Amino acid sequence: MTTPALHKELREFFERFDIGGADLFHEQFLSLDPARATVVTRDQLRAVLPKRAEMFGSVGASGNRLRDLDIRTLDDQHVLVETHWDVEFGDPNAEPLTLHATYLLRRAGDGWSVVVYLNHQDIAGILANRSQPADA
Repeated sequence: MTTPALHKELREFFERFDIGGADLFHEQFLSLDPARATVVTRDQLRAVLPKRAEMFGSVGASGNRLRDLDIRTLDDQHVLVETHWDVEFGDPNAEPLTLHATYLLRRAGDGWSVVVYLNHQDIAGILANRSQPADA
């Protein structure tokens, strides 16, 4: 059962993603998408984040906004959180894009950390198929 306090705490956790970046992930975590399943270290993620931002920027994206989350408490230390993120674009006429990801979070002494990150879509493929912004 999810309490309003837990829902608020987890919403705040995900809203800090842009600021917290790799620090919100466990030292090692499982990253999955439609093509692969890989164990990734926090340092590897930290090294890839600038390229990810560049990839989003190449289609005119300026950020992501958490639309909704669905929480399933597994035990005292773990929750499964399904999320939908709206990609924000500088061009108000850009075609909308919503991303779908599920996270397994583990509560440690200093808060939550991501131990499993599942992208339900091929993000690189989706972005590669979008047209470039007019001013690119």
